[in-house]
Amino acid sequence: MFSIIVEKDLKVKLATAYIEGVSVRIDPVVFEKLKELSSQYRQKYINYQIGKIENVSYARKLFKSIGLDPTKYRPSSEALLNRALKGKEIYSINNLVDIGNWCSLEFLLPICVYDADRIVGKTLYLRLGKTTEGYLALNDRFMNLENRILIADESGPFGSPLTDAKRTAVTFDTKNAFLGIYAPFDFDDQKLKSHIFLFAERVKEFCGGNLSDIKIVLPNSDIF
Repeated sequence: MFSIIVEKDLKVKLATAYIEGVSVRIDPVVFEKLKELSSQYRQKYINYQIGKIENVSYARKLFKSIGLDPTKYRPSSEALLNRALKGKEIYSINNLVDIGNWCSLEFLLPICVYDADRIVGKTLYLRLGKTTEGYLALNDRFMNLENRILIADESGPFGSPLTDAKRTAVTFDTKNAFLGIYAPFDFDDQKLKSHIFLFAERVKEFCGGNLSDIKIVLPNSDIF
C-alpha cells in the first residue's frame, strides 16, 4: 500500500486501489468486453464529433486546468475512444491491462495500472513535472513531462494521464497491482468512488487477488 501526497493547488483527484495476488495472463473474455464496448461507441456516435460525446469533457477539463490543449495532447481515455470511433484496431496486452482499457473507455477518464512491486518506496507524489523530467513510455518514446500531471516514486516519475512508463509496466510476472483513475477536481466524489470500486471488482473477477486498499486522494487530504 502507498501513501500519496498531492501538490498544493493541483486541480486533480486520483482514485486508487491496491490488489494483492493477481494472476496476469491472456484472457479473450476480457478482451471481448473491450471490443464490444468499442463497437457500441462506434455505432452510437457514428456521426458525432468526439468533443460532443457525453463525459469526454471531464478528461479535457483535467488537461485544461494545467494549460494543456486536450485536442493536441489527448488524454489516454480519449485516445482510446478516438481509435474506437475510427474503427482502428484495439490491441490486447493482458487481462489486467485490458481491464484498465475497458474501464477507461467506459468511464472516459484516464486510468493507470502498475506493477506495485516495481514502484520504489511507499510514498508517491502527484504533481506537475519539472524541467527536463520525463521517462521512457510504453510506446518506447521519451515522454516529456514538464508542466504535465504525473505520479512519481522515490526514483522519479512513472505515470501520467497521457501514457505510463515502461519501468512500472504490468507483465506476466506481476503479482500485486496498483490501480488509479484520474479526474478533474470537481468530479463527483461518489461517482469516482463507484468507478474505482467497479475497476477493482473487475480485476478481482478476472485476475483474482484481494483488495487491500482503496481511496480518493486530493491536495492535503483523502476522502476515504
